[in-house]
Amino acid sequence: MKRNYFTLSTLLVLLALTSCVQKTTNKKSSSTDNTQVSVVTPTNDGADSGGGDTTVDPTLPAYYSLPIVAVHGTANPNYNPPPNGIFWSSERNVGVNDQYIFQTDSRMNVRVKALSAPTANSIDSNGIACTQRPLNYTKLQLDLCVRAKNGSCVFEHSFTDVAVNSYSPVKEFSVPANTSEPLVIEVRDVKWNYDYIYYGYANSSYQDVTEMYAVWYKDCVRFQIEFATDETQDIPGPRY
Repeated sequence: MKRNYFTLSTLLVLLALTSCVQKTTNKKSSSTDNTQVSVVTPTNDGADSGGGDTTVDPTLPAYYSLPIVAVHGTANPNYNPPPNGIFWSSERNVGVNDQYIFQTDSRMNVRVKALSAPTANSIDSNGIACTQRPLNYTKLQLDLCVRAKNGSCVFEHSFTDVAVNSYSPVKEFSVPANTSEPLVIEVRDVKWNYDYIYYGYANSSYQDVTEMYAVWYKDCVRFQIEFATDETQDIPGPRY
């Protein structure tokens, strides 16, 4: 009886240890390399109405929603440039174990959501502290590129006049041909309308004043990127 007691105790300990190991079998909801990539269900916020391919398999996940991105500005393209001149890159900023979500043969439909500035002393997506107090911009402009892993940026689009807490229309990017590797999404430029607000242009009689300017180099902005591939359903909503 004593021998059976120790065998049962050992078995219970092993089961307890095993239960502490989380195994995710659904690859569409992975969390690796400090990256949380989720598949979201369309909401009824008005952005998910109309548009999109309604003939896709309804059992597929809805679409991918990437973690919130925070980046510093440059004030101008030659001051305080981001790493390799790219503000954010799926190749650089998304974990290696999640790169498969960017693999697609026929569809790469993307939208962005502008968000308010991060709090002071938070860390941006490139590991740099946002030391300034958040500034109240109301719009962002993001220039995005979709390219092959070893290709140049030939498919680029400006998501303009995206109001804070609102979605842009969906851009249906062309998919580079002859590639079996995950595609790369890059944010190549970021602008805001805070200059326009700060200098009072919005409440003045100035004519022909550009509303969107480069984000100041000490300040940060936030946004989110969502996209659909041929492994998901399509993103509904208006198109460019």
